[in-house]
Amino acid sequence: MDNKSIVLNAMRSQGAADAAALAAKSVDGDADGTTLIAAEHQIPTWRQRDFTDVPIGTPYRYNGQVYKLWQAHDSTNQPDWNPDKAVSLWDICHTTDPKTAKEYVTSQGTRGMYQVDECCFFEGKTYRCTAANTVHSPKELPASWEEVTAEEMEV
Repeated sequence: MDNKSIVLNAMRSQGAADAAALAAKSVDGDADGTTLIAAEHQIPTWRQRDFTDVPIGTPYRYNGQVYKLWQAHDSTNQPDWNPDKAVSLWDICHTTDPKTAKEYVTSQGTRGMYQVDECCFFEGKTYRCTAANTVHSPKELPASWEEVTAEEMEV
């Protein structure tokens, strides 16, 4: 084995260990949406598979968003059970860091509601939620949102 292969294998191994540690923190409730989104490069991309033996709370990336498994299920024969459509199976994550804000996503029932200080990107601007349990966009309910200033984005 050459040096390049040794280094690549070591990096893959470390990456897998980092991803497993982050997933364990998420499952234990020790990693919130802000933590997960900040480390999303360590989170595996969702793919259609059997999730019956995957621990509840395990994070996955899908279409630019980070979701946590909410309910064990087998999606191998269910092509429409992806996180943005099968809302009873997945919980979306939000961040309080405006620099890593994700595109606004409508809540999934009681899951995915925006909480105070959580941020989103909406129609070209970044917003911070100012009210608990917000289920409407900054356009639909502007009283529950404030635009994040450029100065705040630079901090």
